[in-house]
Amino acid sequence: MKQWSYLLKNLGDIYPLPFPLKGKIIHFSQDTYGRMLVIEDGAYRILNFDSPFEQSCMRMDHPYRLVHQHTQRMIIVLAFINPQIISLFGLGGGSLLRTLHHVLPNCIFNVVELRQKVVDIAKEYFAVPSDHRVRITVNDALAEISNVEDHTSDVIFSDMYNAYQIVPAQTQNAFLLNCSRVLTDRGWLVINLFDLPGNRVAFFEQLAAVFPTIILCASEGNTILLVSNAEPETVYPRIQHIEAIENVLLQRFSQLLSRLEPINFRFSQCTSKIVKRSGR
Repeated sequence: MKQWSYLLKNLGDIYPLPFPLKGKIIHFSQDTYGRMLVIEDGAYRILNFDSPFEQSCMRMDHPYRLVHQHTQRMIIVLAFINPQIISLFGLGGGSLLRTLHHVLPNCIFNVVELRQKVVDIAKEYFAVPSDHRVRITVNDALAEISNVEDHTSDVIFSDMYNAYQIVPAQTQNAFLLNCSRVLTDRGWLVINLFDLPGNRVAFFEQLAAVFPTIILCASEGNTILLVSNAEPETVYPRIQHIEAIENVLLQRFSQLLSRLEPINFRFSQCTSKIVKRSGR
């Protein structure tokens, strides 16, 4: 995420922005949750929620490539599973949906986004697909998941943020239990965390009570949490899955497999053992 700090004269008024404007504002709107801006900066189109952070970024000459590091790390889950149905909680500018829809032509996508205006912006400015394979529901995903049938998603991507921080309920037990219920027996939940909670041992114990497999993938500024209903001894990366995606996107991801950190709770309830996976 980029950090910015400027003032901008925009729309005929002195409008204070919490970032230095680079590029041109091509859309400005607001709803009850706050302001939304779409900014073009050279080859990039950026969604901003009126904060120092970018919510989404699309490279206009290569719209299917993933720009932000955290999104690149999130799709590493595709090394472990070939999904038929994916749920996405939090749309933003649709980076994950746009890319996954492109590289998984037979997959169905169920998207839940809190804000109708975000959906409208994503469709108009960020090339978000809207064909028969995509169903977008405008609702709070924390409430919506209670209505989802058991074992109906192979992967859940949870990337719910407001202008400044992660929605904390994504790491709470009620949400994790619901996700485990909705996922298939070998399904995966992927959460974009800003950082791990302060009491990491307690957090991993909470996760381990729900999911037998826990993996971390750190990036600059964010930590990606991958948890699965699958048993750890059955989990291993299939490099050919990632290589196929690399060939479609002309973008490398396979090197990220060496950054995966499995968390092992099988032999201790009080401490965590991090085993770093070696690169290929």
